[in-house]
Amino acid sequence: MQKHSSSFLSMTGNLFLVHLFFILLTPLVLNLGYFSAVLTLCYVLVLFIIGLKRSLALNISALKVLAAGYLSQLPGIIPSIFVIIKDLLPFPTIVFEFLVQVWQTPFYPVYPLLPRSSVADFPLYFMVNLFISMIIPLLPAAGAYVSKIKK
Repeated sequence: MQKHSSSFLSMTGNLFLVHLFFILLTPLVLNLGYFSAVLTLCYVLVLFIIGLKRSLALNISALKVLAAGYLSQLPGIIPSIFVIIKDLLPFPTIVFEFLVQVWQTPFYPVYPLLPRSSVADFPLYFMVNLFISMIIPLLPAAGAYVSKIKK
């Protein structure tokens, strides 16, 4: 049991650190204009490869990789939930909006590529921002799933 929990925490830590690395890297490449969107594609690819390689090395299932992905994305998921339910809260959610935007920095380069439309009086990019933390964990889990199929 101890090995499985340490493998799970190792995967969670790996995913969290990769996300922080891309948060720090993104502002450095934003000067490249539309070409900076390649960084977001690299981030998506790195997440898939981490799921592919680390799940084999740590011998954990795709479901555990998915759970590790969600645990590593909690800094984006929790503020997103507060923003989504803001009408039910007795306090302003502006701080949570800021936290969501900072956490999703790795996806900034692709936002200019989105159509300029809005959903429920929010720009489309902001709505994508709110839900991306719930989608990101699917990438390493898909990699882990593929690794188990190839095995």
